[in-house]
Amino acid sequence: MQHPAYSQLRPVTQSAAVVLAPNPSYAALEGTNSWVIRDPDDEFSIVVDPGPEDEGHLNVLQTKADKVALILLTHRHHDHADGAGRFRQLTGAPIRALDPNYCTGAPALSDGEVIALDGVTPQIKVVATPGHTSDSVSYFVYTGTAEESPLEGIITGDTIAGRHTTMISETDGDLGAYLDTLSMLEEVGKNIPLLPGHGPEGADLSAYARKYIDRRNQRLEQIRAALEKLGPDVSVSALVDEIYDDVDPVLRGAAEQSTRVALRYLKA
Repeated sequence: MQHPAYSQLRPVTQSAAVVLAPNPSYAALEGTNSWVIRDPDDEFSIVVDPGPEDEGHLNVLQTKADKVALILLTHRHHDHADGAGRFRQLTGAPIRALDPNYCTGAPALSDGEVIALDGVTPQIKVVATPGHTSDSVSYFVYTGTAEESPLEGIITGDTIAGRHTTMISETDGDLGAYLDTLSMLEEVGKNIPLLPGHGPEGADLSAYARKYIDRRNQRLEQIRAALEKLGPDVSVSALVDEIYDDVDPVLRGAAEQSTRVALRYLKA
């Protein structure tokens, strides 16, 4: 079964399967990937990113995940986290995230923490991956004991998508932190499956991280050249006109946001 497949539990690795939410958009691609983590013989499961507050999707997800022991969030954005409260009502499972404001019934996550639950064979290592937002985390999914058994995939949320690039939040995102995160994922992700928040999975997370780094550096060089040509006081709108080719009006706001984030990074 290939991506996209709505309202179905689509196995991706031994312990990770995905239910695709029906919330397609430019930012969400075909929709949000809600990940179900468990060995086929396990009694319980862990669900990562229940997705939007869509009753149909949440009911399908609850049915496919069956007995849910824990709900995890990669970050706070609505297309990943808004359904968590309702999903807790459906399953009774606690919600954990890096930001305590998004936790219910359990404490906040900590960087480097290993999640090991009775009735769930795979263990998950929590790795802070700031940049897209300050509260972004990735989940390293092991077939058994963390760092002793095979690493079978990394759930990246919006840090790396299955295709296209990702936006950096203007409120608490940080391009410098994001580039550091990408470098780390490139180093540890060689031949490790990418389990993204949107889009299809990939066979080698490292290759995706390298493409993201190259793309960001290329854009930074374009902005530097444009500033040299047009002067340091040029408007963001004029910069976008200079460095982007025929921006679709629908994407104009995204291009301007990306440029403002890059300018903030260059000034720092």
